[in-house]
Amino acid sequence: MENKDLLHSFVMNMQTINRYLRSMGTNQLENPVTRVQWLLLRHLQRNGSCTIGELAEHLDVRSSTMSQMVDRLEKNGIVYRSAGQKDARVKTVALSEKGKEIIQDREMLWVDSLAQPFQNFSTEEKETLLNLMDKLVSHIPKKRDNQ
Repeated sequence: MENKDLLHSFVMNMQTINRYLRSMGTNQLENPVTRVQWLLLRHLQRNGSCTIGELAEHLDVRSSTMSQMVDRLEKNGIVYRSAGQKDARVKTVALSEKGKEIIQDREMLWVDSLAQPFQNFSTEEKETLLNLMDKLVSHIPKKRDNQ
């Protein structure tokens, strides 16, 4: 197999795994969130509180669109707004305890849903797979702040 064919197979397998995990999060959780909401929640988890503008830039949407997304999440108690530390006029968005629980629940569901398929590997194969995935991730270019 040529390198391009191998890479194509790899991408197809990653997409299959991703679809499977996304279906687990949507179908089995008490508090389902959309894919875009999930991206927003994960960004808040990684970065702490953010302004609407920062979130809009991260997801490449208009601030007005992001404001509506945050309104829905806030209404459901998943995020909250508060005055900024440097400027009280600037509102920041952060995860609520419920939002943190949603992330934790979904990640545990994903781990649980892959536990059985993962058991088909020997310990050595598991370690090799994880080492190769770590190596691949370490070579993925980091997104620049201004992009």
